[in-house]
Amino acid sequence: MWPCPRPPLGAALALMLCLADSASATDKVGVGTGGSASDAPFYIAYDQGYFKDEGLDVDLIVLDSGAKVIAPLGTGELDVGSGALSVGFWNALLRGVKFRIVADRGHAEPGYLYQSVFIRKDLVDGGQFKSLKDLKGLRMGFAAQGVTSLSLLNEAAKYAGIRFEDMTPVYLSFPQQIAALQNKALDGTLLIEPQATVAVNAGIGVRFMDTNVFYPHQQISVIFYSDKFATERKDVADRFMRAWLRGARTYNDAIKDGKIAGAGADAVVQTMAKSFNMNPALVREMYSQAVDVDGAVNAAGIQKDLDFFRQQGWVAGGINAGDVIDMSFAQRASAALGPYRRKSQ
Repeated sequence: MWPCPRPPLGAALALMLCLADSASATDKVGVGTGGSASDAPFYIAYDQGYFKDEGLDVDLIVLDSGAKVIAPLGTGELDVGSGALSVGFWNALLRGVKFRIVADRGHAEPGYLYQSVFIRKDLVDGGQFKSLKDLKGLRMGFAAQGVTSLSLLNEAAKYAGIRFEDMTPVYLSFPQQIAALQNKALDGTLLIEPQATVAVNAGIGVRFMDTNVFYPHQQISVIFYSDKFATERKDVADRFMRAWLRGARTYNDAIKDGKIAGAGADAVVQTMAKSFNMNPALVREMYSQAVDVDGAVNAAGIQKDLDFFRQQGWVAGGINAGDVIDMSFAQRASAALGPYRRKSQ
């Protein structure tokens, strides 16, 4: 905003115009997203005007990988980011890159089926795969090395009484995983939506088990604040969180039986279809991730994943989940918004 000139005596009108301009100014916030359905509350908040209500001019920047969010968050070029807590996240913190976990972006929840043990259909139909014990010897797909779904597979192995090392991780993008399942180069994966619905509809595989059976409430992804944003623009960060939680609550209103079929679903489907270039029918058919209406994260689950990374030798010691989780912004925003009451249709 241009600086207000000091008006001469009697220039009351100029002063009033300057003050009006000051009142209408907005604070810019740069947000790095993965451009996936898990970012829906950002886009809902944008479309519904929640950011504008807080005096914010939000720029939603889609990056093609979560790893590309880390560096600009560390330098303060981005104020806010979203993504999973991969090995790269923890190692960046150990290198001295400063940012913090401030809210839930998505977690597993019973009844949602957003994340499942997904097995090739012919293996299930033919009886070769009957229980999680049959994971032994299988080639399981993962989007990248060092992702939290590897910790999820470790929990599946413990539940089944086998070892993580009994399975072979294969690193492929989600579209490549579906193709590999189809040509039998892959046996299974821990698939998320909307890819799971696409693959089920194509007859490629089946959702064998909800991951909540062996790892309840796993923290799938989170919201990050850069340290600069959290400390130097604390008021703006508080306002951003209020808008984000309003978006998350509107998203929750629209969920019924784990799918987007509740109050306000039409508007949410429209936003998601437009923002993520998805067919509206697919948005309605796929399962949703759970998003906490108060922004709370599963700190114990985050620590469990970090401990697994350490056991594998992928992350050194010297840092714990509690060192980088800052729930103060979400707690203030939740208190300002009041208790969540789900809207009825």
